[in-house]
Amino acid sequence: MNDNVVIERIQGGDVDAFAGLVQKYHNNLLAFIYRFVRDPHLAEDIGQEVFLDIYKSLSKFNPEMGTPFSAWLYISARNRCISELRKRGKRESVPLEDYHIITGPEDSAEEALIGHEGRQALAASLEQLPEPFRTTMLKSLQGESLNEIAVQSGISLATVKSRLFRAKEKLKQLMKEYVGGICHEPRI
Repeated sequence: MNDNVVIERIQGGDVDAFAGLVQKYHNNLLAFIYRFVRDPHLAEDIGQEVFLDIYKSLSKFNPEMGTPFSAWLYISARNRCISELRKRGKRESVPLEDYHIITGPEDSAEEALIGHEGRQALAASLEQLPEPFRTTMLKSLQGESLNEIAVQSGISLATVKSRLFRAKEKLKQLMKEYVGGICHEPRI
């Protein structure tokens, strides 16, 4: 069932309909959160908090604004992860010998910063992508297969491939503009 239809049911008072959204996004959302926090228990806690926050604010969600529910959900999760990491960073410092866990064993501080800036450029560029390319790209980035995207969107596999190709080309252009003509491939 389409997310917007489920959201309309929830906004209309069908509290049980929210379970369908949770079931649909739970595993992918936890994997997304885990990539930020690298702690399965913390990822589960943040996931529950995100779903609770989303449920509380669903009355404000307007699908006609063009932002897909999934993007709203993942942006909320990302923001929650960043807040949690900042909060924990003040109380728990990372020992110097564990620095490689955060940046990767081969990354220098400069490479880590470039990677972070690349991810910021990607996020800003994704926000500027026109529909339906943004939705298709977001679904792909969330790990959905081309077939899943086609079925969910009610379009052919060829159309999904075309939209992804065009989205990637537009993203490259937007990222070059974002970083002043020098485009490093972001490490996601």
